[in-house]
This record gives sequence, structure tokens and C-alpha cells, in this order.
Amino acid sequence: MPADDLAKKLGRVFSRFGQGRDQKVKPADVRKIIDKLHARRDVLQKAVVAAAGTPKSVRLSQKLASVDQLLARAQWLLDEIQTQQPDGPTPD
Repeated sequence: MPADDLAKKLGRVFSRFGQGRDQKVKPADVRKIIDKLHARRDVLQKAVVAAAGTPKSVRLSQKLASVDQLLARAQWLLDEIQTQQPDGPTPD
């Protein structure tokens, strides 16, 4: 999945979170996005190494930096959701 699509998906989740509908944001959904971003990052890292020394490597490095920023945002969101919504049932 292209990083742009993942960014849009993450943006929609952030928008729900920002509107106070954070109880509807599931940690599993954010984890899926994080997993896809990690996969995209791995592909980009290999492409940067393969294109080393070419003009294409600059653009690939920029894409890699963008994915790193998305990963940081997604991880922050996951941490926020998990502090507000415990995963398991609450003890009585």
C-alpha cells in the first residue's frame, strides 16, 4: 500500500481521535497501519540502498523520512489510545 494511502488512513483515525470519538478507535486498527508502514519502510530502505549514488536515491530518502514521520505519529496515537482504553476487561 502506498505511503499516501496509509497517511490518509492515519489522518482519518487522528480525526476521529481529535473529535472525542477515541473510544471508536481500536488499537488493533492502528497496529495494522503501523505494520503496513513498517513493511513500506523496509521496501524503501532496500530501494535506497539499491539506488545509492543516483538522483533517484534522494527522492527515495525523502519518502523514507516521510514514512518515519508517519510511524512516529501512529505510535504516539497508539500509546494515547492504549492509555485511555485498556485492552483487557477491567477487574471488578
